[in-house]
Amino acid sequence: MNLVEQIKNAGVIGAGGAGFPTHVKMSATAEWVLANGAECEPLMHKDRELMLHFADEIVKGMQLAKKATKAKQAVFGIKSKNAEAITSIKKAIGRQHLSVHEFEDYYPAGDEYEIVHEITGKLIPAGGIPLEVGAVVNNVETLYNIYQASLGIPVTQTFLTITGLVKNPITVWVPVGMRVSEVIALAGGVTIDEYAVMESGLMMGKLIENLEQPVRKTTGGLIVLPKSHQLIQRYAKPEKQKHRIGHSACDQCSYCTELCPRYLLGYQVEPHKVMRSLGFSMMGSEIWNKSAQLCSGCGLCSLYSCPEGLFPREACEKGIRDLQARGDKKWDGEREVTKHPMKESRRVPVKLLMNRLGVTEYESHAAYTPLTVEPASVEIALNQNIGAPAKSVVKVGENVEKGQLIGAIPADKLGAAVHASISGRVTQINNDMVTIERDA
Repeated sequence: MNLVEQIKNAGVIGAGGAGFPTHVKMSATAEWVLANGAECEPLMHKDRELMLHFADEIVKGMQLAKKATKAKQAVFGIKSKNAEAITSIKKAIGRQHLSVHEFEDYYPAGDEYEIVHEITGKLIPAGGIPLEVGAVVNNVETLYNIYQASLGIPVTQTFLTITGLVKNPITVWVPVGMRVSEVIALAGGVTIDEYAVMESGLMMGKLIENLEQPVRKTTGGLIVLPKSHQLIQRYAKPEKQKHRIGHSACDQCSYCTELCPRYLLGYQVEPHKVMRSLGFSMMGSEIWNKSAQLCSGCGLCSLYSCPEGLFPREACEKGIRDLQARGDKKWDGEREVTKHPMKESRRVPVKLLMNRLGVTEYESHAAYTPLTVEPASVEIALNQNIGAPAKSVVKVGENVEKGQLIGAIPADKLGAAVHASISGRVTQINNDMVTIERDA
């Protein structure tokens, strides 16, 4: 069995983003293999801790990825501030033909387009993917999982940071499918009564509405904040209210566009124009929405740039949906990109961003803590990746072992396999969820 098949069988997906099936990336031929360790979400430290404590496995995963893609260059992108992680990775590299590229501490240094440009000097064509310029990008946790897959070990756990208003902020491995409330308890529980939880980041993450929902392969962290915090209040607003506020208050200052990371890379992302689609005129929304198609969803426009605290990122998301509803799903504009001359001078330092978000006081080291985590039950989603959901291959009442396949990729579909994260009995299969109760 070759590495691509091992990765496919192990259910490896992108651990740092939307969950693209990794075996597809590893089937490509590339010039560059890039490791994304440039963690830039405020308060999140899981990539740093992973590189610090599991550097050997990550570097072995990188070597495997380099060989599979026949790449000539293999580079780790890591922020200079994470000096200990850089030292750990360099020690694991030794004399191997791998290198480290150091990033400054700005947001969003971890954007895939940014990673490719900063390391290779190339700009991905508008609407394109890294492979179009000869690059394949993987998160460092994905590389760890690639190495595990080469040993026949499937993805059954996720590495995440638990921080904010908890008694003991930590970073830890937890079984996929464990309930959010139980994961938070690993950090000693919350320290206030009225709180809310953000999943996988304050900028590109989402507000968790049900604390009994399960964590997924892509869950990178849980951040506990006061329910009254400005960020929680913003995320809790109904979508229609966000758009109504934008319609009534946007004065077209264009700060959202001028500080947009993708716009500064040269892409035609202009959130201030997309805001016009909310109702500035009775016609032309499909034209304004075009300016949203290349948006990365980083959230900088809504959470940092707008002086009125409006929601241009959310307007872009709506604009993309509206275009897709019309059948306009792909970018059909100019593909050649030229970097904005002010790009470097308009970078947003993470410390400044944290101050604007009002979260500086919640910063914590959240060091990796080895724990034996054994939940009584897990609820594992069959749909954890870009593409089609896995198809259940187990039945209610069946006994399964940890690591056993419970969801297979549908024939001729883009997808990822799913495995049991604990040993036990399947008690329910419902709404693309498989519930397993641990053996007594």
